Amino acid sequence: MRKIADLFYGRGKDDFETTESFVLLFRGWAAVGFLPKIPKRIVDIIHQIICWCSILTCPVWYFAGLIDMMDDLPITLLLSNLGVAINCIALPLKAIYIKNNMNHLHDINLLFKRLDERYQTPEENIQIRESVKTSTRIFAACCTLYWFFGISSGLVPLFAHEYPHGNVFPFIDWLPEGNFQYWLHSIVEIINLQYLLHLQSINDSFPAVYIRNIRTHIRLLTDRVSRLGLDPDLSDQQNFEELVDCIVSHQEILVISDTVGSILSLTTFFQFTVYAALICVCMLNMFIFGDLKVKVSTLIYLIPVIWQTVPTCYQASMLETDCSKLPEAIFHCNWLALNKRCHKLIIYFMQRTQEEICFTAIKLFQINLGTNLSIAKFSFTLYTFIKEMGLDAHYNQK
Repeated sequence: MRKIADLFYGRGKDDFETTESFVLLFRGWAAVGFLPKIPKRIVDIIHQIICWCSILTCPVWYFAGLIDMMDDLPITLLLSNLGVAINCIALPLKAIYIKNNMNHLHDINLLFKRLDERYQTPEENIQIRESVKTSTRIFAACCTLYWFFGISSGLVPLFAHEYPHGNVFPFIDWLPEGNFQYWLHSIVEIINLQYLLHLQSINDSFPAVYIRNIRTHIRLLTDRVSRLGLDPDLSDQQNFEELVDCIVSHQEILVISDTVGSILSLTTFFQFTVYAALICVCMLNMFIFGDLKVKVSTLIYLIPVIWQTVPTCYQASMLETDCSKLPEAIFHCNWLALNKRCHKLIIYFMQRTQEEICFTAIKLFQINLGTNLSIAKFSFTLYTFIKEMGLDAHYNQK
């Protein structure tokens, strides 16, 4: 097994496999209690119980703390905590759905291994290597942004002797007030936040990672199709078998895309649902109520909020572009050198590939950069509406 640094920089003498793009994802899921599916050791059982209690109860603790401290905190801190609490609504829903579909992700890995066996040339191996490297960097960037927010938002309030996000932990809050109760509450809150952010980073980066690898195999298939009929040493039967194998490869890519799309559909819908509200809350904090300090802290939070959807939408948009090149490659291949039996298959193959691979959020809207921009525009419209209501003047007067 390669080291993380080798995956990040694409180093190693041996040929890379597509499944190495998912190594960090599955390691991360194992760390947050998603694996093993059926724990056999008592340690694994306790680990999963603790993890799932944290996941399922996080909206309760955050909203309870928000309500409990509503009369004591300034509006800027309330909005900051509100943004985190809103984000916690989608987190357990996404976690449960991904956990239930973990079997399908393992099946996808087997299909990727089957696809890799068809590409053995140095140029093809380089494309797979670049895909592994890019996938690892997507995951690393997501984790870095989330952890940076978690560390900054957790440590800064400690200097003012305040709770990081004001969560409610009944068994800790019932203790007598003092330094022990304060530090125990703060440490538990920071650890819980870092765990939730780690889970969020995995669940937000996995769609972009899988789509990136689908793009790679679409490109490999496009290059392979463009070489049909160019090798004079191949017989008619060999050319026919090569064409059939290209069609089989395309069918397997479609199976992978359908499986990823079924998981991505609901999880991205959950994320888009809270995405608009989060951006609106951040803009209210930055442009109406916040001073320079609040604007900087809100901007730090806004970056991971945007990162939750942008990589997935970008990769989905690029996949649509890559898919559009496949029927062109079929049309421009040397089909004149092939026999009539191949001509009929080429017509079928071209018609089949004209349907681009696109992902939708529960069939309501496509997942791409256009949709992401539309949601951002809606957030700005919502912010403008609230601003025109004179909320800032009403708050200052109050």
